[in-house]
Amino acid sequence: MNLPNILTLMRVVLTFTTTTLLFINYQYFASIAVVVFFIAGITDWFDGYIARKYNIITNFGKFMDALSDKIMVVTMFMTLFALNLYQEWTIFALICAIISMSREFYISGFRMLASKKGVVIAAETLGKYKAAFQMYSIGAIIFAHAMRCDFLGMENTAMYKFWLNLSFYSGLATLGLATILSIISALSYSIKYSSLMKE
Repeated sequence: MNLPNILTLMRVVLTFTTTTLLFINYQYFASIAVVVFFIAGITDWFDGYIARKYNIITNFGKFMDALSDKIMVVTMFMTLFALNLYQEWTIFALICAIISMSREFYISGFRMLASKKGVVIAAETLGKYKAAFQMYSIGAIIFAHAMRCDFLGMENTAMYKFWLNLSFYSGLATLGLATILSIISALSYSIKYSSLMKE
């Protein structure tokens, strides 16, 4: 078990830890959840960087990296919905989540089909941007929740309102942007690898 693989597995553990902290109604646990989620997101960059730099890329690592990303996003979406953290924007967020998750299943199906035919489908830049916006979006919504839970004594201050609104609405905006990139990315894959569907 090499370091990148350990970091990848840690991402799954940290994701479940974040969810657990958010469901415990105790002061500062939501703020701790923000930190834990941030660390989980950092591992997503470090595991790939270390694997490429030291040429320790393994099949297990490639499989688990993709799987852990999906576990992270799906788990966090479900958690945010369960806690109603999108508030009056829940329907918008739900539509975005459904589109994004559908895209993941669609691309995974494409990769499975391609692998059977000996074709390797590499991750595209759009997909990486999409993932980055999703991670930011989830983190921003959690941060806004932490402010509501852990800093109630400051709710009437201008600074509190500024950071709360900035965090919450930037989270919604990047969720929408990630969804648009999901659609474009899926179309790009469809066009580029359309021959796989014809054979």
